[in-house]
Amino acid sequence: MNAYQNGKKIDCHTHIYNEQIRAEYFARTKGYAIVMQLPGRILPNPDCIQTVVSDPHLFLCPCIDLKQPIPPQLTEIEPNLEKHKVVGLKIYLTYQKGRANDAALLPVYEFAQKHGLSVTFHTGLCSLVLPSDEDMEGSSARYIGEVAEKFPDVNFVIAHMDDPRFLECIRIVSQHENLFTDFSGAYETGTKEGGDVAGAIATFAAAIHSQPGMARKILYGTDFCPPINLAQLEEYDRSIDEIFPEKDFDDIYYKNCLRAFPRLKKFLKESDLL
Repeated sequence: MNAYQNGKKIDCHTHIYNEQIRAEYFARTKGYAIVMQLPGRILPNPDCIQTVVSDPHLFLCPCIDLKQPIPPQLTEIEPNLEKHKVVGLKIYLTYQKGRANDAALLPVYEFAQKHGLSVTFHTGLCSLVLPSDEDMEGSSARYIGEVAEKFPDVNFVIAHMDDPRFLECIRIVSQHENLFTDFSGAYETGTKEGGDVAGAIATFAAAIHSQPGMARKILYGTDFCPPINLAQLEEYDRSIDEIFPEKDFDDIYYKNCLRAFPRLKKFLKESDLL
């Protein structure tokens, strides 16, 4: 347990899509959490939106299904931005074939810019237990860097630090003010990192410290979702404790997420929760 356990926390990446997962999560930790909706073809999660709406500590990133026409999805999301506490959008690269700079995704970024939403991409390796197109090339952070240049007013999150292309990811994040990243999901049961937490921390630390100023770019995120072997929480506290000095904990756990997700900051202010 690190020294920040009693401080403010925002988990930037979870899959708390039903009451059982919600209860387990908040029995083990405190704070706020952003819930990433999943395309039903990857993992059915029909109670996701209702779970978020029912808890003041949860906020939503609806998914954009790359295997369906995109404009109708945005049309469905738009009237519910307030009601569903939407703070961003989630795109499942690797799982679904495509690149961040594909022309088909431009309406997503224009929509995000219009409504002050952030865009989170799955990048790199996928869950060991979920179906995937395995489009590793398509999820490369370099394509996200191109989009970040074209849409400087939109914040983008490169989830999972483009595992295992950590060094390249950090280099690209360092070049763009509107890019952030995390190492959520790293300790999935059955993975190399899950079996060697110390080794994983050393790898993450080497990448993060390869560029200056990363303490303002790394977000606390866990990818919490026990049904798919992602029940790890303590491992992320240990990682932050060993990678960053204590003076940076407030940024990693809380302030960076408010910077990355400005609409979340708006919701918290309006509810007097900030």
